[in-house]
Amino acid sequence: MAGRRSGSDATVIEIPGYRILRQLGRGGMATVYLATQESVERDVALKVMSPALLVDPNFGERFLREARIAAKLHHRHVVGIHDVGHAGDCHYIAMEYLAGGAVLAKDGSTREPAFALRVAREIASALNYAHEKGFVHRDVKPDNILLRDDDSAVLTDFGIARAFDSSLRMTKTGAIVGTPHYMSPEQARGRPIDGRADLYSLGIVLYEMLVGRVPYHADDSLAVGIKHITEPVPRLPRALEMLQPLLDRLLAKEPEERYQTGNDVAAAIAEFERRTPMVVLRATAAGVDDDALPSMRPYSDTPAPTPMPAFAVDPPERGERADRHERHERNEPAIGRIDQIVAALDAEPMRADREAPAARAARKPRRRRGVGTLVALAVICVAGFAAWHWQDSLRRLLPRTEFNDTLARAQRALEAGRLTGNQGDSARELFLAARAQDPDNDTARRGLDTVGRKLLEQGEAALAQGDVAAAQAALDAARDLLGGGAGVDRLAQALKERDAKGDETAQALERAAAAVDAGRLSGADGAAALYQRVLDGDPGNALAQAGLRKVADALAAQARAALAAKDLATAAARSAEISRVLPSWPGLPQLNGELAQAREAARAALEGTLDRADAQVRAGVLAGSEDSALELYRAVLEEDPASARAKQGLRAVAQAFVVQANAAIDDDNADEAGRLLDQATRLAADLPDLRAARVNLRELRERLDIAAERPPITPAQSAQIQRLLADATRAAAAGNLILPPGDSAYDKYRAALAIDRDNRDAQAGLARLPIHAKELFAQALTDGAPQRARTQLDAVRQIAPEDAAIAGMSEKLANAFLDQADARIGEGRRADATRALDAARQLSPANPRIAPLEARLRAMDARG
Repeated sequence: MAGRRSGSDATVIEIPGYRILRQLGRGGMATVYLATQESVERDVALKVMSPALLVDPNFGERFLREARIAAKLHHRHVVGIHDVGHAGDCHYIAMEYLAGGAVLAKDGSTREPAFALRVAREIASALNYAHEKGFVHRDVKPDNILLRDDDSAVLTDFGIARAFDSSLRMTKTGAIVGTPHYMSPEQARGRPIDGRADLYSLGIVLYEMLVGRVPYHADDSLAVGIKHITEPVPRLPRALEMLQPLLDRLLAKEPEERYQTGNDVAAAIAEFERRTPMVVLRATAAGVDDDALPSMRPYSDTPAPTPMPAFAVDPPERGERADRHERHERNEPAIGRIDQIVAALDAEPMRADREAPAARAARKPRRRRGVGTLVALAVICVAGFAAWHWQDSLRRLLPRTEFNDTLARAQRALEAGRLTGNQGDSARELFLAARAQDPDNDTARRGLDTVGRKLLEQGEAALAQGDVAAAQAALDAARDLLGGGAGVDRLAQALKERDAKGDETAQALERAAAAVDAGRLSGADGAAALYQRVLDGDPGNALAQAGLRKVADALAAQARAALAAKDLATAAARSAEISRVLPSWPGLPQLNGELAQAREAARAALEGTLDRADAQVRAGVLAGSEDSALELYRAVLEEDPASARAKQGLRAVAQAFVVQANAAIDDDNADEAGRLLDQATRLAADLPDLRAARVNLRELRERLDIAAERPPITPAQSAQIQRLLADATRAAAAGNLILPPGDSAYDKYRAALAIDRDNRDAQAGLARLPIHAKELFAQALTDGAPQRARTQLDAVRQIAPEDAAIAGMSEKLANAFLDQADARIGEGRRADATRALDAARQLSPANPRIAPLEARLRAMDARG
């Protein structure tokens, strides 16, 4: 017998032959669970149609019929269907469980080109198979492409698939079927479609895997569809442009211009993969500039040796699209040029060009020996005449050993940077000695000028380093040699200005010291900034350097005081200030270590607060006290405004308010429902269930207004109430408090109150149900039946969600499951132990017994 039992998080489905493990996903039409098919102990994905859709008597049959379509498709890359059927009010499909998840992450991250191409090729083959069987998928998108453990891609969800000859192209309401961002132009127009529409959608999926987003965006579905019809084919980034030809054909606006079958697409991708080295695809994924991969771009000036129709595009030079027919006739291959480039480099004309210089060098004409002899004789004659004519001058050029030695030593001292001194070996002393021997010697004079210029350079460098004494000494020595000049005047002026700045520096140091005493360390007029200004002008100023160390010490003291006050933001700011003003401060590593420890302690404290808040949500303590879930989550957000877990927790509180509001609506308590929905709106106005709850509240108020004017209860209604009360009493005695739906005690009492909301017997009976559920809960624990006990706990939660006993019951039940897990581990029944441990974790995540049992399970795995 199939049924539903209400759990703490969601309604759990019970279908004979299947053991539900956990929920995998939920949509508007169905919920998918991970389950075990008990007959073969196989994990399956169990897709169960939403019971709300049963209001349409044809929808259940449509669900099963479309599932049987998918069951007819047996292909490596089509999801396997194990079972299709219905049990009670549950229509379900048991299909292959794909543990690899969706092909594209929700965060929009891209996939490597090699991976994206392989997935597109595999799905293209799956679509080809489905098309050959006569079916169009109509909803190809990343969410419907899942991965196995071996990373192979699988096409899923044939929920809206149709046969080629099906006349049904739209839903009952006239809305076009499909997902707008992946819909082909003809599908967006509502025209008849065939398998080529699926190939267009596959092209969109390929683009999204490569780029991380869909190509067409708009504010509503209609606008997206218009863009599919009118916008040009999207362009890939430059690093991926070798794939543009494939995308152009997949996303052609007219079906006739696309690949005609999935096999055409798969073959084209396979040929591309064969011709393209893997290193090129990896380089593309890493963002390598296309100039590094010249062979992968389409060339318009060199025809390909072997045309590839599957990857044909217009030449890049054509710019905007020409009309489609002309473009189709002038296709060019986009790949396959690597061999041509290599062959071109090794061609005969290019080798000849490389060899030409050597050949020309080998063919240079030889000089005639006769001409060379005549030239040499002429040179000798001219040199002899010049030597005779200028013999007196040449005699003065003969070497003077001592003088030349002095100049040589002076030059070596100059090159070594020994400009001045008093040991007789400096450039200044040696050049002066040479000038004393020959006052008119140009070499000695130029040497002294060079020494003077270098002394000025040294003086400027010393002044830049703040060494005023060295700069003044260099200026004095340079003035002795040069006498004056622009360089001397410039250095003298700089020294004069530096003397004037000395007074300013002294004043700045005084202001900085006063700022330290006043505790004014940061900011534009703080001590750190004042000392830094001094060091900018005088990097070696010891007082400013010592002052910065004092500033760092004072900032560290402030940081530690902030740590003691749990003010981590201020402590971090002070540490960052120290890193900025004096990164070499020796105490900085220790301070940062203390800050890291404080952050870790604060994080642990916040996690503890979040754990308490989560427990309060489970216990139903949502608001009204400082220790309620609402106040605890708010306290975390005050400390960490970016806490995703706290924000999600507030959404959970809002969702719980909606649940309580729905319960109040069921109890005809419009005022309480309105208060709860107002609280939920303040916390999460975008909750999907909020709008529906407000609609229900409005309908309730309308019913209450009508009921206020209704006539007295008739004898027939009184008799019906008595029958309902009797049925409720029998159901309660049998333990059927909330199940089965419609025949439970809870539903019978509510039905009686729907006729006469003031009926005291029905009200009293409804009030007794939580008490009875607690008694049955205790009996089930005594009998060692935790699953039965959980049913009664769920009954208390549904009937009296604010009952204070829920938390204690949850803890007891968690321990019962842990006892069961302990026993199953001892028996070596790992699967049963795991399920019991999971159930306990759901009820009491912080239970200290969980971790040791998990360790024993891991040890069991290691031994196995």
